[in-house]
Amino acid sequence: MMTRRRGPAKRLLILPALLLIGLIVGLHLVRDATARDLDPTLRIDALPRVAGDVMRCTRSDDETVLHEIRSQLDPGGRVTSGMVLACPTAYDGLEVRYVGELVGDLLERDAGTWVMVNDDDYALEVGPLATHRHQRGTNTGLTVWLPHALRGHVTGLGGPGQRGDVVELRGQIMRTDPADGGGLTLRADSLTLLAAATPVEDPLDLPQGLLALGAAGGGAGLWLLRHRTLRPPRGRS
Repeated sequence: MMTRRRGPAKRLLILPALLLIGLIVGLHLVRDATARDLDPTLRIDALPRVAGDVMRCTRSDDETVLHEIRSQLDPGGRVTSGMVLACPTAYDGLEVRYVGELVGDLLERDAGTWVMVNDDDYALEVGPLATHRHQRGTNTGLTVWLPHALRGHVTGLGGPGQRGDVVELRGQIMRTDPADGGGLTLRADSLTLLAAATPVEDPLDLPQGLLALGAAGGGAGLWLLRHRTLRPPRGRS
């Protein structure tokens, strides 16, 4: 009885691992070599200052803690979603100033419209991720209610291929808004457009494209090599 040699098959197992390692290293080198900076046309100038620090609270905290959080707020500054989400009770019922990018979809209702307004770094600092390579955390924002009178100021929403309107809102925080099923919302009374919606491009990254073609070619080569190596010689059963 003839035993099939296992040497070529074992060696073929090493080649995909080497190709994968090379692909990972190549991706890192290409990313570092083709880093893109923020498009200056997307920068939001003269943002209102932040009203205070993020201070967390719990359900068991007494009114003293909540008063401390409220008292540290700068009346002329803007709150952030991080501040509100860290202690919704402290902001419940407060009239605030909030700045962010309108994203997603408009949910039309009889008396107005719901919209998501993000105030993360991608909205206000570095622009949409497609335009640069700066990893700046996750998307964060607040659900906002716009009366019909404010809905008409909206020119566009953020999404694939577009940076949405960046707006300054003034309104009241509601910790448990019954119109939103008890969710945390901002009910806007005024809207000022700071930057209108604008298209953004995700340019073709030629080095990454060439790397992808090379990886595909390497994979095809490995498949052909495996097929030829493991195929029994003609005339041998």
